[in-house]
Amino acid sequence: MTTAMITATSILGNIYRDNSLKEKYRQIPGETVRISRLESQRVRMRKTSDKGTDIAITLPPGSRLRHGDVVLLTDDKKMMVVVELEPENVAVVQVKENTLHKDDLIEVPVRIGHTIGNLHRPIKLEDNKIYFPIQTDSELDMFRKLFGHMNEHLEIKSAKMVFEPEEGMDVHEH
Repeated sequence: MTTAMITATSILGNIYRDNSLKEKYRQIPGETVRISRLESQRVRMRKTSDKGTDIAITLPPGSRLRHGDVVLLTDDKKMMVVVELEPENVAVVQVKENTLHKDDLIEVPVRIGHTIGNLHRPIKLEDNKIYFPIQTDSELDMFRKLFGHMNEHLEIKSAKMVFEPEEGMDVHEH
């Protein structure tokens, strides 16, 4: 049996930021659409949900999908479609506790930001950690070389997570 394609034209909210949507998601048999972080910047795409529903997503220009966004909720509340970002490889840079001397307090964070910024990587800040996407773990060695003498103050490792850049700290064009 073939079902018709469903079209989603707006972001109705987010199950991680709106408690009423989170509750509806628990009650309604929801479907998820998995997308990559790069796809989250697109305003037009066609996807198949985890339940096999064919969905066309056509959003207003400038829209950006986030992990947990609801793109469809039927009036009869029998169907909800939620966007799920695919986890990706990230580098995690953490300043080691109590290793910065007075002279390093500004230099180390500024140099880290400058190095990552020169490579046009989007970042996410959480506690005293900086997250940014990488393709392979071998990139960690490249960053260790780029950070040079600052490595004594840093712990650099990889992780896999849903990565959403901070507002205003995404990749930009020159």
